[in-house]
Amino acid sequence: MPPIRVLQVVPAMNAGGMETFIMNVYRAIDREKVQFDFLYHYDMPCFYDEEILRLGGRITKLTVRQDNDLPGYLRALKEFFAAHPEYRVIHGHYSGFGMFYNPAAKRSGITVRAGHSHNTNYEKNLVGTLDRLMSSRFSAGLTHRFACGQEAGRALYGSRPFTFLPNGVDAAAFAPDPAVRASLRAELGVGEGDLLLGHIGRFCQQKNHGYLIDIFEEIHRRRPDAKLVLLGQGETMDAARAQAAPLGDAVVFAGVRSNTRDYYAAMDAFLLPSLFEGLPVVLVEAQAAGLPCFVSDTVDKTVDFGGNMQFLPLGNAAAWADAVCASPLARAEDALERTRAAGYDIRTTAAKLQEFYLSEYEKAPAR
Repeated sequence: MPPIRVLQVVPAMNAGGMETFIMNVYRAIDREKVQFDFLYHYDMPCFYDEEILRLGGRITKLTVRQDNDLPGYLRALKEFFAAHPEYRVIHGHYSGFGMFYNPAAKRSGITVRAGHSHNTNYEKNLVGTLDRLMSSRFSAGLTHRFACGQEAGRALYGSRPFTFLPNGVDAAAFAPDPAVRASLRAELGVGEGDLLLGHIGRFCQQKNHGYLIDIFEEIHRRRPDAKLVLLGQGETMDAARAQAAPLGDAVVFAGVRSNTRDYYAAMDAFLLPSLFEGLPVVLVEAQAAGLPCFVSDTVDKTVDFGGNMQFLPLGNAAAWADAVCASPLARAEDALERTRAAGYDIRTTAAKLQEFYLSEYEKAPAR
């Protein structure tokens, strides 16, 4: 019997927390029973395209986020769902456009329309305002609701019930490797006794890179041997580079990397001063690696399962620097056990989703 096919509806599959979560599940799920296909809202090459195709997934790329042709998008949705009667289950990760694709799926006879909340807020700009307004109509079109955390679920679904689904990772893969640590630190020009701080995230308003560089500047005053490595790309990257220029090679812009686990091994601590977050995958990864984490107090506190995290208020970079410099920065030795015990191993998450997909597919009428 061929696997059932579940449609994952996304903006696009570039490197990011939501996308990493989906791919973590996709790698871990039994693909002889469940296969993923993807519906994008951008027609462009994406970071995960090649791997998706290699794993047996199919990708359809629409253009609405580039051409803003809403009538064309609605026609494309109708044609797409009509051409693919194999889809009985869709899983929407793009809340903003859910007000369009969920009704189109319903009209096409798709009776299982799951949604997933990955965040707690929106950026304070025009795009964020539009996304908030559009997302307010997402929940009404859903038959099932998932969220990465309690705050993320309440933010998107309000009083409607939802299922908390941990952002699982391959916990064992993040076990520190001394050889990898030494090699990458040497590549970055960091001595074993020096301080290497790290951050992984898309360069955007939400991730607050300007404030992160302010924090590092304060740390660098106290610890001239300190370096900061930033992984990611995005629209605020040029501004961050300009701000960091006076610090010279103490700030490393590493771009998007597929070997992020190597960077966790090389780091001494992880910094995340975001303006808002759901339950970020990078903090699960950092804790699985045993790293001390310094995180803004805007982040859902339930993310702290490793016992090695400090929540700090935004607005005082010197206080962040003091906290980092006063910490022993010791890795948690029982990180793997803690990650698994808290339910954040990807095998647990994938098993829950697989059971959901299979059971709901069987109950759904054929199209």
